[in-house]
Amino acid sequence: MLWEKNKILPLFAMVSTIILMIVGCADRSPEVSELREIVASNGVYPSNEGDFYDPESIAAVYRDIYEEAIETNTLCSLETLRRIITRLGENGYVAVDSENQVDMVGAEQVVEFCKAVDEKKNAKLTIIVIKDLSFQKFDMETENGNVDIVRGYYQYDQNGCLQNKSMVSYPADIWQYTEEGYLLFEGSYFSDENFVLTLSDTPEHTALRVLPLDEKCRELNRKYILPVGYEQNNIFLTDWNEEDFGDLDFYDIFDTFYPILNKQPVPYTADENLGVGAVYQIPEEVFENVITEYFNIGREMLRQETTYLSEDMAYEYRPRGFYEAEYSDIPYPEVVGYTENQDGTITLIVNAVCPNSNTSMAYSHRTVIRPINEDCFQYVSNQMISLNDDSDLWWHSDRLSQEEWIEIYGETENSFWFLPQAENCLITKAEKDELKDTALTAAEQVREVYKDIELVTDFSFGSNIKEFTRKQCREVVTLLGRAGYVSVTENTNMENYEKVEDFYTAYMEKQDAMVTIFDVNRDGLIGAVTFIYRDNELQTYYVGIGWQEGGIPEIKDTLVSDIAEIKLTEKGYFIYAHEDLIPHSSLRQYWRIKPLSDKCRELTAKYVYGLSYVNYNVLVTNWDSNNVEDILMPCMFEDIYRIHTGENLKTENGRIPADIYEKIMTTYFPVSVEQLREKCGFDEKSNSYEYDMIFGRQYPPFGEVVDYSVSSADVENSDGAITLVVDGVWADYNSDLAFTNIIVVQPFADGTFRYLSNSIEQKELEIP
Repeated sequence: MLWEKNKILPLFAMVSTIILMIVGCADRSPEVSELREIVASNGVYPSNEGDFYDPESIAAVYRDIYEEAIETNTLCSLETLRRIITRLGENGYVAVDSENQVDMVGAEQVVEFCKAVDEKKNAKLTIIVIKDLSFQKFDMETENGNVDIVRGYYQYDQNGCLQNKSMVSYPADIWQYTEEGYLLFEGSYFSDENFVLTLSDTPEHTALRVLPLDEKCRELNRKYILPVGYEQNNIFLTDWNEEDFGDLDFYDIFDTFYPILNKQPVPYTADENLGVGAVYQIPEEVFENVITEYFNIGREMLRQETTYLSEDMAYEYRPRGFYEAEYSDIPYPEVVGYTENQDGTITLIVNAVCPNSNTSMAYSHRTVIRPINEDCFQYVSNQMISLNDDSDLWWHSDRLSQEEWIEIYGETENSFWFLPQAENCLITKAEKDELKDTALTAAEQVREVYKDIELVTDFSFGSNIKEFTRKQCREVVTLLGRAGYVSVTENTNMENYEKVEDFYTAYMEKQDAMVTIFDVNRDGLIGAVTFIYRDNELQTYYVGIGWQEGGIPEIKDTLVSDIAEIKLTEKGYFIYAHEDLIPHSSLRQYWRIKPLSDKCRELTAKYVYGLSYVNYNVLVTNWDSNNVEDILMPCMFEDIYRIHTGENLKTENGRIPADIYEKIMTTYFPVSVEQLREKCGFDEKSNSYEYDMIFGRQYPPFGEVVDYSVSSADVENSDGAITLVVDGVWADYNSDLAFTNIIVVQPFADGTFRYLSNSIEQKELEIP
């Protein structure tokens, strides 16, 4: 692992200027040969062409291996790295990979150079460090015990041409060859942009393993230690065993192994707003399956070590947030010894290599693992060997305790403290009090829906209501509507929307006006959002209504926000933008004001919701059975799987079994198995398809059915086809008619269906 920052040093001031001139005039990156001539002419690069190896000559040595790897998609494979490094060694070069996973070739030259440094003799050395599409070339020269380094960074472009991406020079302020067989060096160079930020030169740290390492140690490291590492977990940072798990953090363990086991990210994510702490209830089978897959711990013990909610059969879980972030410069583990024990376990001796601290053994630990079969194993214990004190783990941050978490997230008077409040409010204190009273009065109209609610936490954000259903949301909207209030919830027609139209009319005529919209959130919280237009300015005044047990409403939050603009479209979307963008939010917020038929909503939910306009081509390409191959992309399967099953996709070892993939895809599209195998990453050996991950989230724009026709009297007739007229809604760009799709689907008697064709017409916006 190598930390590298590609900048320019002070001696290169003239060089960098010339390079910028070349790039500016020619509108291209300079070729390696050009840069070499420029650098040499300014006395930075050795004047003798034979003193150091030419980068183009280096690349030519393994060009055939590189091109073969590109064709076979194996460029990043360990075997390709070995072949490249072996070839370089056969041609007399010193070479190693950037991750130190392959033994260095020409290591004896490095040892001799280090001796020359110690003996203050003159010597030169070039070390090549390989990484995927690129390599670094370190040209080193020593005199009187000092070492000067020129580091070039070379990369192939899309046309297969070698480009010099950066070149820096610096004296080695730190130079050491360690007992563990590592060459460590550090130096600093000047960078205009970094100096402005840090008022100092840019440091560069390098750690290269010179001595060979038992390949078995590397295999054990890649299988058991490297996938976990030292980031955001303490598995290898504390003493523990199966009799006493000590300070082991099982929540970090869940975060670490859930993606490994399920081949997809942890779905329980931190809140997008940094000031809000998210809390989840993870079903016991989900949490326990992850932990017990890799640790031999009984369920009762696990529940003692965590927060288990017995009534809910779930684990309370708080993802790491802003206040639990760690530093980025983290050591990496290297197994340097192992013992195969009689009980079938393996004891690993692991060194923590930390280039940024200029050490190849920041500390060591002894870790025992228990192989179960070729693919399964468990961690048995860990013991810190050479850790002096916890300060050696300077990058690591423990999770907040419950008390710390509540102090940061749970005790604020206003959970919107992190949002920009308007400096001046358009309404008076008396008007604010009246709006609060109105919100509480409205809440009294729906107390019956909340009378039997159960609260699950005491935190001050969200509703804290356990299992508030969508049916209850709609019931609240209906009751508020009957009482004369403007009310809405997700996927439901707005009640009394005419009042919003009246407000917008007054706004367009420059007349002062107010309207309050009661927005019922999924969790049962009610937000009373009052739009105010006064003195040619726009604001909202928000009142959040929460609930106590027994159906007692209470005001939880208030917020005054400046509004930059509002728009009521002809179709009936009310779109607005905050003056100060809410962190991590969309550019604009919106509600559908005018009603949409229940049938259109039903057809949208079944056939359109979940399809993406931006991740693949299904909705943005004109296609039918004659050119269906144009839309076949591996990344589309996850969304189709979710539409079919209602669940997120879980893969097996990063692959999708062919029978599942082909059954679903041939059901939902007019495609053959042969077409799928040609276009979607089929692997004959494993009889599976590649998994191209897309997160389970509906990114804008989204489509909604606004009209439809059927080829028979009965929509559910499996012999008939339905033609859907779908408008693309892209509120971020002020449009509810960005483009229009005509989608033809064929429903089947078993509830599945098939997309037969799609055509798209650009309307207010360009097709993505």
